[in-house]
Amino acid sequence: MSSTSISKNIYYFTAGTNTDRPLVLVHGYGASCYTWQRILPYLAQHHQVFVVDLPGYGRSMLKGEWRLREMGPQLAVWLRQMQLPPVTIIGHSMGGAIAVHLATNAPELVKRLVLISTAGLPLQTNLLQLAFRSICSILQPGNGRYPLKLLRDALQPRLRILWQTAQEMAHSDFRTELATITIPTLIVWGEYDVLLPVSLGLTLSTTIPQATFITLPCGHRPMLALPAELSTLILQFLRE
Repeated sequence: MSSTSISKNIYYFTAGTNTDRPLVLVHGYGASCYTWQRILPYLAQHHQVFVVDLPGYGRSMLKGEWRLREMGPQLAVWLRQMQLPPVTIIGHSMGGAIAVHLATNAPELVKRLVLISTAGLPLQTNLLQLAFRSICSILQPGNGRYPLKLLRDALQPRLRILWQTAQEMAHSDFRTELATITIPTLIVWGEYDVLLPVSLGLTLSTTIPQATFITLPCGHRPMLALPAELSTLILQFLRE
């Protein structure tokens, strides 16, 4: 495994050596690249995996305000710098919304999408309710414990970034973009997700033409709760 940074905004590390089939993993709200730590051993056996810290999170720097619709374009710049063939983007929660925006605004860069308990549809709630649901999700039994490195990143004092991100997510609406997706898309959702209920996943699956929708018996973080099962679904989808 190696790590490097080629821009001021994007920190990443890599795993795996199959450069013909690259995957890019995008984390969710309040997290970092270590969200994916438990599924990397499975994915890296078959693919070269690039795991990024979004601007303002983990080790990636951010100047100015955090804006949800600026994240996809920044990732597009990074992907062009990396000179990769078209990639599969795997996004969790907020990272899924960013993956959708990236795929629809730079379609030449993205071959497939995997959306895990993804945001992007109107949540029809306020920040206080979202905060309560987020706490319930973190404390939910069987939802997967944070790896130590992820916990370290999640506890960094960046209240400004978290507040700006929360405001952006509360008002996010990517329905226009979702309806234009034509690339193969896998949607995976936790059946017991208390942060983004499975009903949102069902709606999402009907919004994206020809998307495949699968649930797993867990909460909001399948990659932490059921890494082997989630990896099996992803690898099977990528082989099809």
